[in-house]
Amino acid sequence: MDPRRRRIELVLRIDGAAVAVSVPQPPSPARLDELLPAQRAIDDAAIAHAVRKAAAAGRTVACAKGCSACCRAQPVPVTPPEAYALLRLVEALPATRRHDVEARFDAREHQLDAAGLALPFLERADELDADSARVLAHAYFRLGLACPFLDDDACSIHPRRPFVCRQYLVTSDPALCADPFAHRAEVIPMPLRAASAGLAVSEAAYGRPQHAVPLSLALAYARRHRDELERRFEAEPLFRQWLGCLTD
Repeated sequence: MDPRRRRIELVLRIDGAAVAVSVPQPPSPARLDELLPAQRAIDDAAIAHAVRKAAAAGRTVACAKGCSACCRAQPVPVTPPEAYALLRLVEALPATRRHDVEARFDAREHQLDAAGLALPFLERADELDADSARVLAHAYFRLGLACPFLDDDACSIHPRRPFVCRQYLVTSDPALCADPFAHRAEVIPMPLRAASAGLAVSEAAYGRPQHAVPLSLALAYARRHRDELERRFEAEPLFRQWLGCLTD
């Protein structure tokens, strides 16, 4: 059998329900970003379960193509493997498109640097507490930096969007998402913590503390840490560790 077509059949136990999911088997040895296709499939299955549960309670997802409020100013934190996956995605684009997307990333990095925010996000202190992180996120939000992948109010990388984008589904008026610091949107609770699990696995693999970075700085972060992010590991133990951390 072609290894690229091998799949892993899993049954997740979520809220007492059995949720079957078929995921692509990661290569081994693998970079951590090569685990993402399997991880996304599991996350999507859990999200679909959460949406069904919300619908049964009379709550309907308000998010839809053309609504880009959460893409227009929020930091959108991504894990290091996700940052590297985005760098590889951009590097594989046709030349004209790649130049356009890289120019968007560069412009946002320069704006953050001018505001004194680039380094605090790229080299975040391990002891950063929740209040300090919120102040940093609010300062970022005030700059109004749209996601570099946003085109015509739609995500141009939707199948490969980060975990936080996948999981951020609201049932309240989408207008509330325009300023999350002033208004509290009603968000569907998610049963799995895919991004947090990704950080835990990254710490175990790379042997040092890890933190998420705003999507607009993903390329800058991935380029700074490329040697680390290109390291390969036996896939199964890390994939199992990620599964074990999903509800922590």
